[in-house]
Amino acid sequence: MIRIAILFNLVFFTFFCKANSFFVSTNQELQKVLNKVKAGDSIIWKNGEYKNERILFYPGRNGTENNPITFCAESPGKVVFYGNSQLFLSGDYLIIEGFKFEGECTLSDGEPVIAFSPESSNKYDLPNHCRVTNCAIINYSVTEESGKNNNYVAMGGTYNELDHCSFSGKLNKGPTVVVNYFENENYVKGSDQAPSTYHHIHHNFFGYRTYSSNGGEQIRVGVSGTSGTKGFNLIEYNYFEESKIEAEVISNKSCNNVYRFNTLFGNDGALVLRHGTDCIAYGNYIIGNQNNKLSGGIRIVNPRQLVFNNYIENIEGADRSMRASIVVMSGFEGAGINEYYPADKAIVAYNTIVNPTGNAIKLSVGNASKGKSLVAPKDVLFIGNLVQNATGNSDVPFKNYDVEASYKLIDNFINNKPVIQGFSELKSGDLKIENGLISIDRTVDSELKTKIIKKLKSFNIDIEEKDITNFNPDWIVSKKNSGASWMSK
Repeated sequence: MIRIAILFNLVFFTFFCKANSFFVSTNQELQKVLNKVKAGDSIIWKNGEYKNERILFYPGRNGTENNPITFCAESPGKVVFYGNSQLFLSGDYLIIEGFKFEGECTLSDGEPVIAFSPESSNKYDLPNHCRVTNCAIINYSVTEESGKNNNYVAMGGTYNELDHCSFSGKLNKGPTVVVNYFENENYVKGSDQAPSTYHHIHHNFFGYRTYSSNGGEQIRVGVSGTSGTKGFNLIEYNYFEESKIEAEVISNKSCNNVYRFNTLFGNDGALVLRHGTDCIAYGNYIIGNQNNKLSGGIRIVNPRQLVFNNYIENIEGADRSMRASIVVMSGFEGAGINEYYPADKAIVAYNTIVNPTGNAIKLSVGNASKGKSLVAPKDVLFIGNLVQNATGNSDVPFKNYDVEASYKLIDNFINNKPVIQGFSELKSGDLKIENGLISIDRTVDSELKTKIIKKLKSFNIDIEEKDITNFNPDWIVSKKNSGASWMSK
């Protein structure tokens, strides 16, 4: 009798926990279904083209870690929205998959295409542990002349994921993807009082976009007003190409974020640690366009940033003060929260710089256009960096623009003249080429190794010693392996 009872209970549990699938083709049908779904269920939007659909994905129940609620296209890429269509999500453990936004866009100022937030201004209903994957937003943009400012994706909430999506064709002001932090009514601007977000942004494709002034980033993590927030966001394995005019392809504006294993190919701007402190950029592969005077590598602002083992090639923006392979910036005297703080205690280590134009590394660069007195950075460490000067560039590999700066140049290398203090000239047999990448044998400083390992552990990231000094070709993201799986590359 006991065995029969156990068998009956198992069958009863399996029957009543079976996941369901619901088909919809309008927002009205979706709203009816949302009251029925439970953890593990799927809602499937039928294939077709749809105009002016304001989709509110707020299930009456939450999903769970093992049984999320999924909202997907009947066939990936075959559900296309246009006009003033938007998608909002709110809840826990939700997945959105396979949708495409393309064509005529009539969104108003400030309206995102996809928002990890409810449509209303109630910030207490922000989503958590949700995911948008295998979607695309292509040429779904108002014009720059419209004066409108919006985002393709606005991320609120905590522990959310944006992955394997494709974005291109944004023409107006506003980052393509933005991470927003929650400010309660007692929030102090610039403080660390906003909640950490812990988002994961990975394996996305960011294609052509342009904007003629500041405000055209592909990814921006935070704003100056929340720049003291400890974000703990991880941005990795994304591919960026043809970002035009804007000086910042990626713009960090909060603390404690990691940028690694991203490929930036043929962009006008750079990976910029613009605001916030204690961020890490390592393992990124940055290739500039030859004859492009706007290209940049990594630019460092604000204290305690760690930049190591990045591979940076063909950067030609060096005739402009704030664009070079690596730039460590000065701050402003009495800087406001939206201005520049000196990059004190920055660590620039074991990076590989190939074929730079002008100075490969610049220290104490200031934004002179603002007309303010500059404060030079202090206690900056440059150690183990390689400058491969194959073209015989006559500029010195390193230049400091302010005698008030304090820094150390230790065990850096250059394979061609001119050699300066802090750099050693390599012999002909010292350079290695493997998988098309240039490398040398480098010994990691033991004290710095301990610091790097400890800092990454605060992000739950383990790193081997060889990955501190040796660039791994597996970190390079190809265009083919990024973005929505159904998009032609």
